[in-house]
Amino acid sequence: MNIRQLEAFKTIMELGSFTRAAEKLNLSQPAVSKLIFLLERRCGFSLFHRQKNGVVPTSEGQMLYSEVERVFLSVDSVSARARAIKHFDYGEINLVSYPSLAARVLPPILGGFLAPRQGLKIEMSSRNSWLLVESVATQGFDLGFGMFAPERPGVRFDKLCSMRAVCVLPPDHPLAAHKVIEAKDLHGERFIGMVDEDRAQLEIDRIFTESSSERNIVIKVQLTEACCSFAAAGVGISIVDPLSTEGFSPSQLVVRPFRPVVNFDVWVVTPSFREPSLATTALIEHVRANLTAKIGAMAEAIGDRS
Repeated sequence: MNIRQLEAFKTIMELGSFTRAAEKLNLSQPAVSKLIFLLERRCGFSLFHRQKNGVVPTSEGQMLYSEVERVFLSVDSVSARARAIKHFDYGEINLVSYPSLAARVLPPILGGFLAPRQGLKIEMSSRNSWLLVESVATQGFDLGFGMFAPERPGVRFDKLCSMRAVCVLPPDHPLAAHKVIEAKDLHGERFIGMVDEDRAQLEIDRIFTESSSERNIVIKVQLTEACCSFAAAGVGISIVDPLSTEGFSPSQLVVRPFRPVVNFDVWVVTPSFREPSLATTALIEHVRANLTAKIGAMAEAIGDRS
């Protein structure tokens, strides 16, 4: 027996007529009759009593119908699951992100992605960008969002977006009156740096060395978000990526374009030994579009148009 025979049988049971079943299935009545004939031959018993005004199921047909109903409920369940998968509305995505992105920037973006997809779940962890790469390579994460792309077997990198470094400083600082902060402006200023293993800090250090500008580094921290918090507290000035300033109001933190330009790249990190799911790919594109728009709006807000 095949699914088409069972479908014909189920439709006749529900409509009580070969003719109406043929119409619903978009088949001829002889075609439906043949399907039932083949099913009866396979079963070894009659399924219907034929009458002038329709058909009546035999006792055996009635017993078979209860089983066929269960089969079609299972088929309907499989079809529903397939539709959910197609529309990214089923499953779970495990992602890992660098902390400042995970804490303030990603929540509304991921919320927008999840809102129409009640069957999809996201589990998010945060790591610094170097541990993040190792986590994707060894701990089964579906993807990561990080700021570095070191050579590492087992992972692949795709650029998600780029952004320019900004200068953050307390609102009452004299340099807050500047529209653009240059490296030479920070000579002798109290400065909030990043811990030495941070590779972005190496690029910033190079800029200051080339400009012969010596900062007074009073504290080093691990997170760029912490740099912003210390600057807002009046400890000093720092250079960070613009996304790290999310959540700080102008009355708490002044953000200015920094020159010379220092570019930060955000990377998508995925396992190289398997392809991302359709839902994961859709999530990446959703995050890419939203981050690109957000970075553009932030640059516009501080007048960084060049």
